[in-house]
Amino acid sequence: MRQIAAGCFAVAATVLAGDLYVSPQGKDTNPGTREQPLATLQRALAVAREAKPKTIWLAPGEYEVLDGLSLDDALGATPEAPLTIRPTSRGKARITGAKQVTRFRRITDDEAKPLISKDAKKEVLVADLAAQGFPALVNLPDQFRAPGCEEVIFGTKPMQSARWPNEGFATFTEVIDAGASDPVHWVSREVYRPGSFRFPDDRPKQWDLARGVYLHGFWCYEWADEALKVASYDAATRELRLGAKHAYGIGNPFHKDEPRQFYAIHVFEELDAPGEYYLDRQANKLFFWPPGDAGKVPTYISLCPKPLITATKVSGLVLRDLVLENGTDWAVSLKDCDHVRIDRCLVRNTGLGGITSSGGSDNVISRCEVTRTGAQAISVTAGDRRTLTKGNCLVIGNHCHHLGRYDWNSGRGVVLGGCGNRVANNLIDHCPTGGIAYSGNEHLLELNEIHHVCELYADVGVFYTGRDWASRGNVVRWNYIHDVTDNGGSGSQGIYLDDCDSGDTVVGNIVYGGAGRGVLLGGGRDNTIEGNIFIDLPKGIHVDARGPKGITLDQPGSWNLKAKCEALDYLSPLWKERYPRLARVLDENPLLPMGNAMRRNIFIGIKQPFALTKEVKEEWLDREGNVEYEMKDFSFLPEHAADGPLDLEQLPRVWRKVKGFEPIPVDKIGPKGM
Repeated sequence: MRQIAAGCFAVAATVLAGDLYVSPQGKDTNPGTREQPLATLQRALAVAREAKPKTIWLAPGEYEVLDGLSLDDALGATPEAPLTIRPTSRGKARITGAKQVTRFRRITDDEAKPLISKDAKKEVLVADLAAQGFPALVNLPDQFRAPGCEEVIFGTKPMQSARWPNEGFATFTEVIDAGASDPVHWVSREVYRPGSFRFPDDRPKQWDLARGVYLHGFWCYEWADEALKVASYDAATRELRLGAKHAYGIGNPFHKDEPRQFYAIHVFEELDAPGEYYLDRQANKLFFWPPGDAGKVPTYISLCPKPLITATKVSGLVLRDLVLENGTDWAVSLKDCDHVRIDRCLVRNTGLGGITSSGGSDNVISRCEVTRTGAQAISVTAGDRRTLTKGNCLVIGNHCHHLGRYDWNSGRGVVLGGCGNRVANNLIDHCPTGGIAYSGNEHLLELNEIHHVCELYADVGVFYTGRDWASRGNVVRWNYIHDVTDNGGSGSQGIYLDDCDSGDTVVGNIVYGGAGRGVLLGGGRDNTIEGNIFIDLPKGIHVDARGPKGITLDQPGSWNLKAKCEALDYLSPLWKERYPRLARVLDENPLLPMGNAMRRNIFIGIKQPFALTKEVKEEWLDREGNVEYEMKDFSFLPEHAADGPLDLEQLPRVWRKVKGFEPIPVDKIGPKGM
């Protein structure tokens, strides 16, 4: 032990005045200089705690962190003198949570017998993982959204656990046992047991359920997906019983004959296409049909059960130009950190999310690409709502795309909470659900471009917030939303103020085609919707009065809006001064959507500019200066949004016709506008 400590001190002394250098070709017994680099990041961080370098430089190559890296305040960084970790060549240093599979063999005849596909019996390769030094694999839980377990990556892309059908969904309509009551409040049900349904055909007869088969789908509502293990299948009746309870039971109680979508995964017998694999978690084997030459393209299995990098109470850190990939958890987790900047990093192929920051303040996530995550790309919660202290965190100029591979519900570009943070100039696309979800107070969400989202979900918003009277002071402005999928049912909305969310400002947004509604105001109060442009949508602004159905004051089990206000001390002098209308909410018909203003909005080719449910009274709304046009009124517009893109530079021709309309800085939208 003394020799190790002395050696560490000797190395630290040699680099005390300089930076640290690391290379896959280095040695951990080296001093960490440019000429004699260290070999691992783990060793570099140990030395850095003594040496306090300004920068840790990584040579091109791969750096395995199979148990994650931990950074703390012992590194000695400060906001004025941060520690920077970066590559010597941009994007060439890869921090990975995966281990490479080095040897494959052909599948044996006995192993191949259960496979349905004749071609698969010839093409599937097998890796005996224990013989290659892999640890025992984690068992999948009985139910999950994103399991956070090992998966296979071929080259730079995650592969598909063997599934049926290979594309799209199967459906069922006949529920045999819902396992749940009728709704007891709003959409909630008492769930007694795992349910069952009539399978659409006899396909499961060919599956060995003892291996562990899972079905992933929308079991009750079109906004709540989950993967559930199969417990049993009766070939005579085609009854398939699930092995875990879904939160809402099986089948939609409001539309009992509505088809429910699902597909099967982790099914050995269905390994039938290039790019599919099956991890035998008991025998510690990989069965894989590679989509290319496995002798030339590396195959990896993600193993790291923690974030690749976890920083706790670090003040002053920069992660720049790195590739962070192939972990089963998050790529980066910041806990109570401040003045951290994650800049121009590529984050890909994680089992959970990309970058998460919880607590702390003044952190920046900028110019990163985050893709192929199991759930969301970026999550930030900072600032104190009770004291309305701003977190001053910034998510800016990132490209977040192709998200939510496992957890469709969480597959958004940004999830934001706390108080006083900014999300700006991001490009977000190809998400199963919406693009940005936020909660809390005083956030600014502006100049983002979001498209090709809501691809699987319904009753969903590109921007989403909900169920909080006290979530006030948020501004959603100057965002461009287009090419949104609408999956029917309750559909998709450009901006969704759900379940009585109140006190938000929605201004200067452009919603073009695809979505069912431009804005859905779900029974909330004191919202301002002003100067937005809605083009080629079925409905422009929807307003309903759902409060009496969803709110039962002082009674658990409802939305607890009053209790949420009280938890924040909403009648304190600070809150009464900042939000005087909120202080009076219980005295002014609290269940009704009052105090909402809708001014100078432009509706072009909107079938129903204002969609007010029958319970909403005109005198509750402040509507002024809104205008309506047809698509044909502007020559630069295609006949329908699906016919072509929108030329944003032509939009001033529209708003110049509207007195008092505040111009939208279209040239600053998206990463290019930084």
